[in-house]
Amino acid sequence: MAIHNFAKVEHNSVSYSNSILDELAKYSSKATTERVHHEASGTNGVAVLASKDFTNWLEDDNFMSAFLETLFKPMSTTQTNRPALHVLSGITDGLSLRQLSSEPRSGFSVLCGPSDKILPGLWTKESFSGTSQDRASCVSFVANPLDGNTGALEVTLPLANTVFQNGRRSTLYASRWDTSNEGSVALRTRDPKITQRIAAKGESVDHTSSVISLLPVTPPRKIVAGLGNIVRQVEVDGSATPASKELEATMPGIFEERAQRDHTPSPRPIGVWCWVIPPHVMEAKKFDNLNLFKSGSPQIEADILLSSREIFSELLSSGCRLHKILSGGGGWGLKQGLLSLDPETSFSLPDQDDEMEMFIRSFKERESGEPSSGLAAPGSFLLFCVEPYVTGTEGPGQHPIPTKAWSFGVAPNPDYMPRYVPHSDPVEIISGHFGVSSTSGLFLRAIPEFVGISSNGGEATSEDSFTTKVDVPGAYFRT
Repeated sequence: MAIHNFAKVEHNSVSYSNSILDELAKYSSKATTERVHHEASGTNGVAVLASKDFTNWLEDDNFMSAFLETLFKPMSTTQTNRPALHVLSGITDGLSLRQLSSEPRSGFSVLCGPSDKILPGLWTKESFSGTSQDRASCVSFVANPLDGNTGALEVTLPLANTVFQNGRRSTLYASRWDTSNEGSVALRTRDPKITQRIAAKGESVDHTSSVISLLPVTPPRKIVAGLGNIVRQVEVDGSATPASKELEATMPGIFEERAQRDHTPSPRPIGVWCWVIPPHVMEAKKFDNLNLFKSGSPQIEADILLSSREIFSELLSSGCRLHKILSGGGGWGLKQGLLSLDPETSFSLPDQDDEMEMFIRSFKERESGEPSSGLAAPGSFLLFCVEPYVTGTEGPGQHPIPTKAWSFGVAPNPDYMPRYVPHSDPVEIISGHFGVSSTSGLFLRAIPEFVGISSNGGEATSEDSFTTKVDVPGAYFRT
């Protein structure tokens, strides 16, 4: 087990680099036990993930040098042959979410430990992007398994689009820094990367917990006809029905009820998702007590959210995928009421094309007459859900998210975020916490019987696994 040290630095609009370095120096001077442990264990690896407002800071050699010097200030100057520091630095859309319905924190999340343990394969050639500046990058965290699973969970987080900050589609670097006996740090080399794995197994718990806030609006409906990511018909009360018909009848009531609660002239759109549930999961799970959101019901949305979260956690642990519905409705004949599911289930690097592979596979299934797989395979079930709207007085939508351990979240669309209100303290350091979030979602990969990652960042042993994308605003995973 890698031995980690975490620190998260938060700032507001009037904070400057000297304020951050001063607070970090105070933190480091108090954490004497951790510093002694770092020196004794040969800690030489650092991961620094920052929010977009710090993009230029991570590329500033003077700031990064001072940052690392403050973080690794030696206990004495008698030590010889101090190891070089191996640093991963990248820009995310934000740190952990403040609350389920609000903006992510701003600042830095920092992880320290032996580089071969926390950053396996940091210098593997295939993970570098060369001179390209328009390639999307990601980081993947190998975390504790979901509750009820064994092995590990890999959470892939797409990095922020930083074109308007530094001209790069994504910002992710591997760098090597020389250190002196006196504690000074100097850059030796820095190269852009496209991907990196980070060991993120928490020590306080043995599994990763999830919170996905959605409101179920229909019972699970069996897919009667579909191909690839397109659903044509579902079964409702024993009859084949156009896939979008039930949703089309439900949504106006939801809009009307929310308009009565919130009289703003331009209410934002409602996101719609569906769980794809394999037949064997339907047989094993009981959905008789599923609490559905219905217009005109006396139940507030906050109560339905709380009752649904445990069911959604079980669905995820059982290998059910979550898909946002991209379009649907309209048409006639065989095209009437089609629903298009987001086909993206895993993060694709620039040289990969999962959508084309899925499309080809779907046609092969149709020609064979046995469409048993694919995103919308007949025989599976769909549970339709909508994005909640919870006001500040209704409870769970405004509860603070725990800040201890690891946290991976889905940040709300910036267009819908509440206006940022600065804290009274410009800089805050939270020990024992590493949190990051993405506006484009998280990609989960559950790996059964996982025994670790090799020194080059690959898998040591794994069997078949499932992948899914979770892009519900406010969703987060904690380990």
